[in-house]
Amino acid sequence: MKNNEPNKKNEFEKQLNDLKEWEENQYNPGYYIGTGKIPEPIKGVGKYPFIQIIIGFIILIPMIIAIIDKTDVLNIIAFIIPAIIGFSLIYGGIIKLINMKKNQINKKM
Repeated sequence: MKNNEPNKKNEFEKQLNDLKEWEENQYNPGYYIGTGKIPEPIKGVGKYPFIQIIIGFIILIPMIIAIIDKTDVLNIIAFIIPAIIGFSLIYGGIIKLINMKKNQINKKM
């Protein structure tokens, strides 16, 4: 098992280096940053719907505080777009969780 750990560490470091290179050069015209695929650390977020739900709640926190604080209607209107994004992230995460549970149940049968 210890023989596998250095390979995992090297692969993780390679992914971090690739992500750093992509971040630094994504807007440089003509700079080749890869095949155009989504970097692995970013692509892996979709596999964990809990992260998506947490991000949705974080986006909704200012809106909830504004409603509790009884701010002006104009301030609440300013939170409409973040509210839509937050609710859609939470909804999408819940749907992913439900589908994951259904797939696990179907695999057992």
